[in-house]
Parts: sequence; structure tokens; C-alpha cells
Amino acid sequence: RVIFEETEFVDACQGESTAEVERLAENGQFIMNVVSPSYIGWTECTGAEYADFVVEVDATQVSGPNNNAYGVILRYGLEADAFYTFIISGDGYYAFTVDGINYTDPEFLVEWTESSAINKGAQTNRLKVVAVGSSLKYYVNDQFLGEAQDSRFTTGTVGFFTGSVDEGKVRIAFDNLRLSEP
Repeated sequence: RVIFEETEFVDACQGESTAEVERLAENGQFIMNVVSPSYIGWTECTGAEYADFVVEVDATQVSGPNNNAYGVILRYGLEADAFYTFIISGDGYYAFTVDGINYTDPEFLVEWTESSAINKGAQTNRLKVVAVGSSLKYYVNDQFLGEAQDSRFTTGTVGFFTGSVDEGKVRIAFDNLRLSEP
């Protein structure tokens, strides 16, 4: 059963644009453009907090260097100011982290790992995370990549994450966001 779905992004995922990160809805997609090098940005897409769910989204690297990071944030607890991220990169790696406002660097639950399941460069990847209790299973393009175990955050909002590394101008388009019951 679907509990939240967004395909136009007119009302969801609204975040303020800054000099470092542009956030906008365009052509039925939510665009995050990280202008500055070595910078991250995130956007919450659900007003409500969810505990156990399956989140799925299409994420497309539109332009910019392949050395980047993009994906979903989940269980963003408003009191903790922190969240989990499942991120991939344009050069074919994935990671699972804990991040947030008070983090200088992310805490890696799963270190950057290469996977042939990830479409490299300016292509679309279907990201999926199944969050049930302390189990966080993650997939790319319907291929199971692994599972992280962490019990810090049991509920929170869901959204998107985009980061640059050595170069800025990392432009990612997100589409077809769906949360469903596990």
C-alpha cells in the first residue's frame, strides 16, 4: 500500500535555494544543483514522519563530474537534526551514512563500495531502501546491495541528498518518489 507519492514536486520537496545549492521543481522533477565544490545539500520531501517503509525514487545525474554523491535521506528526526543517507556516485559507488546539521563529516555505516548495478555518469538509477526497525536494506536498479543495522533513528521524514566533491555543478534530478508499507 502506497503511503506517500510525488511525481510533480509542486508542493513536496520545497527547499530554499542558496548560493551553494539550487533547489527547484522543473518539468515534473525535483532538481538539486550543488554549485560549490566540497558541499552537500539535502531537502525534506514529506511533511509527516514515517517509521517502517519502503522508499523508492528515480535519480538522474543530469550534469557535472562523476565524482559526486546523491540519493535519499530517511528517518530525518526533527528533534535529532540527523538522518540516514543511502547515496550513490556517478562513478559507480554506493555508501550508507548517518549525517545531519551537527556533522562535520558523515558517519559511515557502509563505506563507499563499487557496484556494477549502478548506471554511471549522466544516467538514471532507481534507488530503494526498505527500513524496518533497525534493518536498512538498500537496492539500486532492483538489485539488492546490502543491509545496514542501526537503531538510532526510528522515525522521520524522507527526502533527497546531493553532494559535490572536488568540483561543483553537480545537477541531479529526482522523480517518481514513492513510500509504501514494507
